[in-house]
Amino acid sequence: MEKIDKNILQNSENDTCIIAAVGQGSLHMEWIQNEPQFDLHLIVYDESYQKYQSNADFIIQSEGYKYELIYDYLKCNPKILDYYKYFYLPDDDVSINTKNIHSLFRYMQEYDLAIAQPALCSDSYYSFPHTVRQKDSILRYTNFVEVMQPCFSKGALSKTLFTFKNTGQRWAWGTDYHWGKLVDYKKYNMAIIDDLISRHTRPVQTEEFENMYRYINRHSLNTEIFITQPIRD
Repeated sequence: MEKIDKNILQNSENDTCIIAAVGQGSLHMEWIQNEPQFDLHLIVYDESYQKYQSNADFIIQSEGYKYELIYDYLKCNPKILDYYKYFYLPDDDVSINTKNIHSLFRYMQEYDLAIAQPALCSDSYYSFPHTVRQKDSILRYTNFVEVMQPCFSKGALSKTLFTFKNTGQRWAWGTDYHWGKLVDYKKYNMAIIDDLISRHTRPVQTEEFENMYRYINRHSLNTEIFITQPIRD
């Protein structure tokens, strides 16, 4: 895994970031279309490096799967984890604009959230109904934020980072059931943020349930999803 230029990181004025594993067809340009006040770190997992090279100050190429790539990137560049307050880790097929990403980081701080995600539009591809946006709601507290597009506080990412490695599967399913336990969701520090708009643009992959349940059983995880009533103004 390649190291980034430490001087570039030290020159950044942003305390929030996106880290994304991206390939052909990535939607990351939508994320930075309107004067982003966050840093973008791209890990290119296919032959698209030359195409994307000018899209981000922080960009490397490495083969592998999303969460193992992010794990290796942070382990190889530990100052990244020290530098930022919040880390958004979307799949490269998540459509979300700059304004909503800024709001995501704002809600993380305002509600003192450890892990959260933007809600999905009703016309998104989705796996979990509770992640679909509810009208007239700011957010709902939960114990389950899915692997598709979690946002972590620095402390939460430090606690959960080990789950990113050696999951034995491409999509890291099952680890998202682990995160609530690791950050103690009973503190009401995890949420689906309904005041944000995002869309998952590709069909959900469904071939790895066996590996998911193997992970769940290995860590004795409860798969019951807890969700509160909407928090409104």
